[in-house]
Amino acid sequence: MREENILFNNHTALYNEFLQFEQKIISLAAYLGLILSDYEIDHIAVRVNNCKTAKSYLELFVKYGVILSDNIVNGRVIYLIKLHQPLVLAGQKVQIIELPFPNGKIYPQESWEHIEIVIPFLAKESTIEWIERIKKQFLLNQMSELSVKVDEPKVDGEILPNPSIALSFADKTQNHSCIKVHPYSIEEIIEVNLK
Repeated sequence: MREENILFNNHTALYNEFLQFEQKIISLAAYLGLILSDYEIDHIAVRVNNCKTAKSYLELFVKYGVILSDNIVNGRVIYLIKLHQPLVLAGQKVQIIELPFPNGKIYPQESWEHIEIVIPFLAKESTIEWIERIKKQFLLNQMSELSVKVDEPKVDGEILPNPSIALSFADKTQNHSCIKVHPYSIEEIIEVNLK
């Protein structure tokens, strides 16, 4: 077990799921032609289908970190936990875990689900221009094997625009992982909202 991943001490199954997730993310990034080391992996997310599981994850994560936020996003509570010691994914240290509490949607697999990377706005770039640039950069309109979902999560009081492009394989039977692209890190979003 990697020394820096103390979160997984006594949680072998969660650690094994993390290693499998890491390989799926690396595979998806390779398909996209996305070199993960070129971008900041801002945070990782875990998906669950019931409140009992969500509460047990939350209890575990706060043993090794602190809650940064517990905002309502698109009608459900999403916790952001900053770990005291980062996890290492694809060679990058990642300190923040996103834990959405369930809102009725059933995920095919409960476990690690996506990473979010940051590709900032260019000077004077609009949200629409940013979305088109990201799509063009990765030729997303030309890949029928991909699912591309554009969204702008609604958070009460959020000041910065926070568009999201979620990239995953259309057939999720072998690889359910997802890479999401945002123009700001989650800590920038939180910091601006607290001012």
